[in-house]
This record gives sequence, structure tokens and C-alpha cells, in this order.
Amino acid sequence: MLNIGAIKKDILYDVMLQQMYSLNYVWLRYEGFIQQKAPELYGNEEYYHLYEEYGSEEARRLVKALGLPGEEIEDLARFLKYSHWAIFENIEVAEVTANSFRMRTLDCSAQRAAKKWGLEYYDCGTGGLRIRNGFFKGINARAKVERIFTPPEATPEGRPAIASCEWLISLE
Repeated sequence: MLNIGAIKKDILYDVMLQQMYSLNYVWLRYEGFIQQKAPELYGNEEYYHLYEEYGSEEARRLVKALGLPGEEIEDLARFLKYSHWAIFENIEVAEVTANSFRMRTLDCSAQRAAKKWGLEYYDCGTGGLRIRNGFFKGINARAKVERIFTPPEATPEGRPAIASCEWLISLE
């Protein structure tokens, strides 16, 4: 087993970052594989439940690692700063009301990868909603996630041209 305590922090950081990139790459490739080899399973409830489970597991582990509270809307935004989205994406978080914030992804890596692989876009609407639901509800069961827009929808007027998707997170 890897002796994490014996590894220099900068090396450990680089190794863990590369592991995260590997996970992200395999996730996208896995989706394509399922879509081609098992189209009857692609996009069904069980398939999307895995997204929600991933988000929930990520939240559970962050709650354990960080020990931060999860009661207020600001807490949800704080956890987001440590999420896989913050590792891979340029995300903007902005308060909308006292009980909600907007999460916007700019120049999404999955959308860039889709274009690189010859696809018009990466369809992240349903999966993106489910993974965010799992993540934020994993921190606070009162969390609610609402999709504002995702590809293939055009970026709504008034948003930056590089905005890839947008979500509203609130506490009920």
C-alpha cells in the first residue's frame, strides 16, 4: 500500500491530481461505452442513480475530511470549492438570494472533450442534475438543485458566451 505520509506533499498533490484526471477521462469513456454496447441501459433510472450515488459519496467524504458545517447556503458553496467541479472546471458561484446561489461552468472540459471526439456536445442535463442533487443533498437534505440551462440549449442572453451550463442551488 502507498505510504501517503512518506510522500512529499507536492508529489502527492501531482499524483492525486493525475488520478482525478484519469477518473474523469474513464468516466466519459465509460458513458460512451455503455451508450454503444448497452443502449437499453444507457439513460435509464438505474444508470442515473449511479450519478446521484457518486455525488452523494463525494459529499460524504468531503464532510468527513473537512468537518465543515452544512446547515446554511454558504456552507454548500464552501463545499463546492473542494469538489471535483472545482478541480476540473472554471466554476462561478454567485449569490442569487439569501437562500440560493448560482453555479455556472465556464468553458466546460466535458464539452471541449466532446468536440475533440467529433460530437456536437456532451449531454449533461440529466446526469448533471442527478450528480448535483446527490452532492448537495449529501451535505444538507434540504438542498434543491434546479437546472437553468445545459447543452444543447443555447446560452441564455446576458450570460458569458463561454458559459456551458448553469444551476440554481437553494435550501428549502
